[in-house]
Amino acid sequence: MSLKDQVVLVTGSSGGIGDAAVSALTAAGAIVIGADRSAKEDQSLEAFYPLDITAQEQCAAVIQDIQAKYGRVDVLVHAAGVLGPTPDIMDTTTEEFDSILRINTTATFTMVRETSKSMLETGTAGAIVVLSSVAAKEARLNYLPYNASKLAVLHIMWSFAELLGPDGISVNAIAPGPVNTPMWAQFARDSGPDAAANRAKRAAQLPMRRFAEPEEVARAILFLSDPDNRYITGVSLDVAGGAHLGIGS
Repeated sequence: MSLKDQVVLVTGSSGGIGDAAVSALTAAGAIVIGADRSAKEDQSLEAFYPLDITAQEQCAAVIQDIQAKYGRVDVLVHAAGVLGPTPDIMDTTTEEFDSILRINTTATFTMVRETSKSMLETGTAGAIVVLSSVAAKEARLNYLPYNASKLAVLHIMWSFAELLGPDGISVNAIAPGPVNTPMWAQFARDSGPDAAANRAKRAAQLPMRRFAEPEEVARAILFLSDPDNRYITGVSLDVAGGAHLGIGS
């Protein structure tokens, strides 16, 4: 890995995948800066920014401050996002749908746009890695706003990959399947009265027969963040234990 001294911003740094990404990037020698609604206790970071990713001005201010202090942003890892509180499609309100898309999709666009501006201004051939989901690639009967939002994230990634390619900036997505994080624990609880049975049922559907650990997703993030791999762009990399083999993979 050649991430030593790379300036990396991780949004959602206090969450399961974000925290694992922080640890992996730090171990690789990167200068890791976190941003989230609140800090994670005892997390090792170069700096931390409290951030509401739905606030355009805050997103822009974070990027501008990092550029002012460190000279550039080499890598954005945008891991911030939510599942949503309502599994049932017919019980999901329009307001909830709008809220989930604002958090998962619109905020992704904002963070990628602001990071792109900074990279272009400083002449940085950097990397942008956003978090989508295998939920973007298959029809589902629950959490429709989440699924739709993660499909939209892929389109954001594809468009920016084409836009920024001439400047040597790579833009890619990680699409995890089930991961042992609080988000999937919520999904299991909401899927029926027996959360453990729901987890076991979902794991049995995967060729690997188990969930991913956050560290496994973080290693994929590390790969797409590495300057040696900047020729890879416009890719959605499934870290999903073989979920939906042959279908959009």
